[in-house]
Amino acid sequence: MAEYICCVLTVRGELITENPQMVQDLVNQVLGAGAWLDRDPANREKAVQIAAGPNYFNQDPKIIRFVMQNPSDRVTYGDLRMIRSEFEDLMQLSMAAGTIKHPIAYEKYVDEQFARNAQPAAVTL
Repeated sequence: MAEYICCVLTVRGELITENPQMVQDLVNQVLGAGAWLDRDPANREKAVQIAAGPNYFNQDPKIIRFVMQNPSDRVTYGDLRMIRSEFEDLMQLSMAAGTIKHPIAYEKYVDEQFARNAQPAAVTL
């Protein structure tokens, strides 16, 4: 089954150069949140209630619940790696759609050190 990149964590090169530990902490927090969501279906419901609130998406919780639960494995959160072949497929789709004019080299866009060094942060809610 082909995977689909639905979210990409992007940070500016200056931040990576100036504060790589902050970037690593951010990656660790995202990974920790993903592990927490995947650990227990009840956690997804907690996330729905939080995300639906006025401080975040301010949406009907039924919409967010549908996205997170139908099917329950449609959205996964625990794997932060960018797969080169998927990146290249996305690049071709982006060029065909006109959102970019020329391909961007994988090595220029992806810094694998943060996923490689990721340690999921603990989430307690």
